[in-house]
Amino acid sequence: MKSPRGANNLPFDSTYWNEIYGDGYDVDGTFNAKEHAKYLKAIFDLMNIEVRSLLDVGFGKGILLKEFAAAFRPARIVAIDPSEERIQEILRKKWIQKYNIAIKCGDISSSKIHGQYTLAIFNSVAQYIPGDLEIIFKKLSRVARYVYFSAPTDKDYVRMKKEVRFTDPYAHHRSRKEYLAAISPWYNIVSYNLLERKSKSTKFNDEIFVQ
Repeated sequence: MKSPRGANNLPFDSTYWNEIYGDGYDVDGTFNAKEHAKYLKAIFDLMNIEVRSLLDVGFGKGILLKEFAAAFRPARIVAIDPSEERIQEILRKKWIQKYNIAIKCGDISSSKIHGQYTLAIFNSVAQYIPGDLEIIFKKLSRVARYVYFSAPTDKDYVRMKKEVRFTDPYAHHRSRKEYLAAISPWYNIVSYNLLERKSKSTKFNDEIFVQ
């Protein structure tokens, strides 16, 4: 598989991981991954939603994946990432032995994703994908009912540069309007970071959540 490249045309190799993620506990919901998992588990318990299967698209260092697996304990987990380095690293983790988990090398743009999943993690990945994101969300909508999604907008990058001097030359900077245009044909935003596939059958059926 041809390795994907960032907006700066550089590969997502060890330089990227060291430059952007550092020790892996300071960005993208990694330093408080357990709180993210507890938050979503509480919402799903409230709405009586059982997560039987979990898909992680671009799991990176696997920190969020680990906490979501522990919180939901789904019967089936599939995790994909284009980095062979990340694949080998997660395969050495003892915690994956607790779950029925398949680790695959690939990316959302080119990989064939089979089956149906209650929940997909699509955390801090979209900003690295070039081109039309609506194609990506359409693809996700065919396999995942709920998506835990995050991506910084162009204004978020301005704020982060000002507040914490963080820049990401690998990322494509998109506006909030561009992200919403890609998401809205396929998913409703039903809570913080949470998307639900558009359907006549919904747990979030109050009018404010229906588009």
